[in-house]
Amino acid sequence: MTGAGYDDLVAAATVGVGRRPQPVTGLAGPAAAHADVLARDDPAASVLDAAALLTVARRAGVRPATGVSGRDPATEDAAPELPARAARLLGQVRDVDAGLLADLLAAAGTAGYRAPAPLLPGLLDAAVHDLALRPAVAAVLGHRGRWLAAHRADWQRVADVAAPPVTGDPGVWQTGRRAERRGYLAALRADDPAAGRELLAAGWAAETGDDRAELLTVLARGLSAADEEFLETALDDRKAAVRAAAAALLARMPGSAWQCRAAGRARPLLQMAGHPERRELAARLPGGLDPAASRDGIGGPRPAPGISAGTWLLTELVAAVPLGEWTARFGLSPGQIVVLPVTGDLATAVHAGWRLAATRQASPDWAAALLAAGPRHPQTRHASRRPRAAWPADDQLAAVLPPAARAARAAALLSRTAITPAALTELTACPGPWPPALAEVVLSMLHSLVTQAPGAADAQPSWAAPRSATPRSATPRSATPRWAGQLAATAARRLPATGGIDYAAALTRLAGASPCPPPWPAVLHRMASTIALRRAFLEEIR
Repeated sequence: MTGAGYDDLVAAATVGVGRRPQPVTGLAGPAAAHADVLARDDPAASVLDAAALLTVARRAGVRPATGVSGRDPATEDAAPELPARAARLLGQVRDVDAGLLADLLAAAGTAGYRAPAPLLPGLLDAAVHDLALRPAVAAVLGHRGRWLAAHRADWQRVADVAAPPVTGDPGVWQTGRRAERRGYLAALRADDPAAGRELLAAGWAAETGDDRAELLTVLARGLSAADEEFLETALDDRKAAVRAAAAALLARMPGSAWQCRAAGRARPLLQMAGHPERRELAARLPGGLDPAASRDGIGGPRPAPGISAGTWLLTELVAAVPLGEWTARFGLSPGQIVVLPVTGDLATAVHAGWRLAATRQASPDWAAALLAAGPRHPQTRHASRRPRAAWPADDQLAAVLPPAARAARAAALLSRTAITPAALTELTACPGPWPPALAEVVLSMLHSLVTQAPGAADAQPSWAAPRSATPRSATPRSATPRWAGQLAATAARRLPATGGIDYAAALTRLAGASPCPPPWPAVLHRMASTIALRRAFLEEIR
């Protein structure tokens, strides 16, 4: 047999070489180079030797191709690598607590560190499956991590979350990936806003719809009246995402024609009425939608079937108006405006528009006013039952507040008579490390949860606030174990890990208080361990 394969040998052995001799003179594949060692005078030995050669060749793999060059190696990283102990701590939490891992990676990225090479594959794999991890992982990849990510499409999507290294090579704009092109355009825009806009406009027609929508958002930096003409043209783009991006930018441009059109449409729909001593807002539904409003992005689909088309259109028209327009027109502060009665049973639609505007325009003054008026305004008491797209929830408004005001609001919510899902939502979203006032309230809440659990004594620990400072009736008697667990998990990640108060030690002491009913000892010890781990990590990277 010449050029025999393994199946040929099996067939020859099945028939029997004694009955039908078939000398093997050649082999298939890489084993062919060694066919000269086969026995020529013994067919049985020849078949067995050939089978051995083919088996070894199969197990060894294939002969490497010649003339093939590998990828260029990764460039050297200027950023320092995480200290060995910090890297070990990351490895401990990588597969246990994705939220804590994201916190530690964010701290490392902010401090300018990159992840060591042995951790990169695991971090990239984790970020592939957890979208929330991607920004934090991308921030610590460094040159080596981005080089490694380029070998797999799913890893590359993680790396693309972070801005790639800025390069002045114009070839990147012509041949680079979307993230690289965006980085080049952003760098040019930061250096010369007009040049960035002109570069984008020059090749606008040749870009794909997705690329146009992505690259247009770069103009947010350095946005000025000089960009208005180009953005007005983009309002007529065939891609909906491009039109939406252009409208969002024009809505942020003070004095733009888009803002003037939005204010003009809403002006007759909401007017000041009544006597100076008893003012109110006279609202009416719009008659319809003109082509210019549709071009400006007004009139999207209703977010819920229970909202009428006219009511939703009123909300959208109010939301499009620059919030400063209302204070200028009515001569009142946001807090004075939002408490005014609204005629025509349209208070919910009007307040929904203001809430949408406050979140879109990131206005802390209006967010604070709407949060203060929300629960007390009799005409909007049940509006929170609307979907979030039609009624931004309190936690969305709270996200607009300055950090100190946001923390103070979360502390006030927890100081009420019971923990509520809304309070926990805001607390969870409140960035850490928490300021002392909020940390004190949370510790008092944990103390109440533990000491007033069934079978526990109400003993005030040494670290807790004085009785006068403890939130009144802070014990969440209506809270479920799930709420308590969420409070504990959030506190473990947000209580300060460094500073004058050792919160890990305080929680350990509470866990050892007598009595401390199950499952609280284990929960508190786990919280203390988390805080201690965070402290050790932060000490390594400071």
